[in-house]
This record gives sequence, C-alpha cells and structure tokens, in this order.
Amino acid sequence: MRTPRPDGLNYGRVGIAHPDAAPAPGFRSRTQRIRLGEGRALWERAIRVVSGWAIKKELHFTIDPDDDVVELGRDYDTRFGAGRLRLLEPVRVVWIADEPDRRGFGYGTRARHPLTGEECFLVERDAHGGVWLVVRTVSRVSRGRWLPLWPGIRIAQPYFQRAYARAAARLILDPDAALPGVRGLRRGLVGDGSGSVDGIARLGYGMGGPHGPFDEPPTEPVELDRAALPWELREDGEGEDANR
Repeated sequence: MRTPRPDGLNYGRVGIAHPDAAPAPGFRSRTQRIRLGEGRALWERAIRVVSGWAIKKELHFTIDPDDDVVELGRDYDTRFGAGRLRLLEPVRVVWIADEPDRRGFGYGTRARHPLTGEECFLVERDAHGGVWLVVRTVSRVSRGRWLPLWPGIRIAQPYFQRAYARAAARLILDPDAALPGVRGLRRGLVGDGSGSVDGIARLGYGMGGPHGPFDEPPTEPVELDRAALPWELREDGEGEDANR
C-alpha cells in the first residue's frame, strides 16, 4: 500500500480505512463486502471500476478533476446534489492498493467535508478465484457547523455506502448497460429470465460470508415436477381455468 504525507487532511493517521488497519479510536467503521463471481475477465473489469471515480459518478456525483485513474496524493472536489443544495465534499487519495489480489484506493477527507475520516473502494480475489467488492468507511461527523447535523449525516451514511456497493456491482457485472436501483442490481446478477441458476445462487448466497452450498450451479440439469408447480408457472397455462 502506497501512502502520501497527511498534510491538509482533517484527521490524523492515514490508512485507517484499509482492511488491515488497526481500529481507530473515536471513529465508526462500516464495511460492505460482496462476492461478485469469479474469473480473470471479471477480475480485470473490477480493477478498472475501482481505479477511478466511476462508482461515485454512477450516483451522480461530479468530480473535479475527473481522472479516469486516480493519482496518489491528489486533491479532488466531489459534489452531490443540485443547485443550492449541492454539497461539496473535498477529499484526497491517500493510499492505493496495488497488491496481486487486492486493488483499489482509499480517500481521506479535507477541511469543509461533513465527515472526518476515510473511505475505500477495493476488489479482492480469494484463494478460490472468487472476486469480492469491498466498500469500507471509517469516519465520524466533522465538528463546527456539521456537528448539529450529525443525526441526519449518520442516517445518510449507511444509505450511501450501500448505494456505492450497488453501483459498483452494476458497473462490474453489466458494464455495457448499467441500470439504476435494486432492480438493476438484481438484473445484473440474475439476468432477465428465471433460468440463470448461477446468478440466483450468487444473489441468494454469495453476497456475504463464506461459500455456501448453492454458490455454484448444479452440475446436472434440474428436473421440475410440472404437476407440483403453481398454474402461473406452467408454460401451457394448465390449471388456470380451475383456479378462477
């Protein structure tokens, strides 16, 4: 992990959001960790997404300067909202992960940011080749004018972290047609139809914790008993009249 000097940040120790960092006293930690799948193509696509600001831009943040690949030690002005409600969040890229099985970056807050601390966007690859997305935040509400607003900021923070995770999953799993909202995430994981067993397995079991029994599709075709299916799921509509 490469880090710059902390001058100009509104907190002390750099690297507090890194997954291997020791707990930071006085800061709250929150992590979203999602299994995306496996394979070299997925890994390389995931690296591209977490090398720049694509995740924030997917949520309609504006970034200045808008680098495709972030630069270590560079200051960025991120903004969210519209008109007079547009919120400035000044940050700096404070560390970059360029390990063989962990890629991404962490950014720290500067003066005038409503939060104090760090956040990171990472992808990791486990020993089985599984690709994981990690969004981690270690922060506290800034003092001064932000302190009276801490209840609202604390409520909004988990929402944005989950939104970052959904946005990253959309970009990585369906890069050519990113879809907004939870429905878009489901379509990216499962597909448009009901037959994507691998996608259903990942959606139900693979987005947290260790490998489960349904993380992989069955090796043999699954035969369904048509007579046991509800009439709505039968292709020929048999039984529909009987249920009216």
